[in-house]
Amino acid sequence: MSATLDYASLEKSRWKNLAPPPGFSNQPTSNRPYAALKEKRAWDLAISPAKSLPMQGIHAYMSGGGVPIFSMGIVFMLLLTPFKSIAGMNADIYMACNLLTLAVGLWKCRSMGLLPNRHRDWLAFETRAPEISL
Repeated sequence: MSATLDYASLEKSRWKNLAPPPGFSNQPTSNRPYAALKEKRAWDLAISPAKSLPMQGIHAYMSGGGVPIFSMGIVFMLLLTPFKSIAGMNADIYMACNLLTLAVGLWKCRSMGLLPNRHRDWLAFETRAPEISL
């Protein structure tokens, strides 16, 4: 028992009387609106890292100054995301926005004490002068 469909027997006149769906047009479109839309989408993509920067800054601020696993995850995300994005694209504005995200990640590392940027962080590498006896 097999069923087959015979499309040749369908009445075509019944389907031709249907109204076109909303927004459909048979007239050819010009390239100008398409080019404007393409440029708008390109700008949206270029500034998308800047749009996420405030939320990432809030995450970094709210995660605290300690070194628990949650804060380390935030820092890892702040440092890894810009590199992955920059590797995928090479536009100037896009790169600048990702460098801002990287700066927030480095600021968070500094505030957590993970970056050696103070004199006391390098004390282990300093040599002491020999004592002078009088």
